[in-house]
Amino acid sequence: MKLALTYGSLMAFAGAVLTLLMFFAGLHDDTAKLKSAQWVGMVGGIAIGVASLALAMKEKRRTYTTEEDWGYGNALGAGVLTGLVGALLGAVFAYLYFAIINPGLSDLMVQAQIDAMIEAGLPAAKAEETEPMMRKWMSPPAMTVFQAIFGFIWSVGLSLLIAIFYRQRPELPNPASAAN
Repeated sequence: MKLALTYGSLMAFAGAVLTLLMFFAGLHDDTAKLKSAQWVGMVGGIAIGVASLALAMKEKRRTYTTEEDWGYGNALGAGVLTGLVGALLGAVFAYLYFAIINPGLSDLMVQAQIDAMIEAGLPAAKAEETEPMMRKWMSPPAMTVFQAIFGFIWSVGLSLLIAIFYRQRPELPNPASAAN
């Protein structure tokens, strides 16, 4: 559990730093920059997730003694638990970000969605009708819950893939061949 807390905290902290960097860089200021922010956030989030989960699995594998079994399930379990911790701690920061640090982000996201609908050919009046429902789903509590759920789902997906590379122990050097 200690490793999951350590690397899950690292994951959440790195995600928070990435979000704050985008905020201070002005990527959360207008709808034109929001699409870039989404790409940066997605690519950066995947990189942070892969690095954190891989480090957690590698460290967990290292702590097992040679007498204990280690396999795909152990690596996957370490990744899923780390992802859960990261998603929960990330949700705390997400709420603070959406509610206190950048409360205007939800308005910006709603406007970006309306602009995208109009650009896709939906009449402006029809697009405006969806605004109350979008505001409900883009409130700080709703966005926090979605981020926690989807963050955990992404972590599980990444763990399923990364565990393939950490399912076996590294080969130990043979002491007999080293003496020759």
